Amino acid sequence: MTASLLPELLGLLEPYLERKVEEWLAQPEVDRRPTLPSTVDGKVNVRAVAAESNIGIARVQHLFKRDELRSAVNAVALEQLLKPIGARLPSDDVEKEVATRMRRTEARANELGTLVAEQAATIERQRREIAALREQLRSFEDTGQIIRTAEVTG
Repeated sequence: MTASLLPELLGLLEPYLERKVEEWLAQPEVDRRPTLPSTVDGKVNVRAVAAESNIGIARVQHLFKRDELRSAVNAVALEQLLKPIGARLPSDDVEKEVATRMRRTEARANELGTLVAEQAATIERQRREIAALREQLRSFEDTGQIIRTAEVTG
């Protein structure tokens, strides 16, 4: 942002915020509702602030990036018991943790699936080997001769 843009944006934002504070203070203290636009989860709605203050949606990123603008909005938001710009909700953290755990669980399930498939193949190979050895034993018992065979392979 150029240096000349900051004073212009502050010139639009400060009177808007002053009006919102006056509207806030004009309400009865027991029934006060935030006068800044807010989201359903109690955060200040930065896009609506940009639109209502005539900063414009195209320049809303400056409210997030510039400390001077962000702190001005956050001061009013905190006074009105709203979560400030950049506040992360605990639910965001919970959702990230759940997604991480799901990925780990899925990876572990895939790993276990591979192990089960390998064990099933080993069991099948051992069954064939046992059947071949039983056949050799039966033949030995029947004839008394040892039959030499190649090793049983899977």
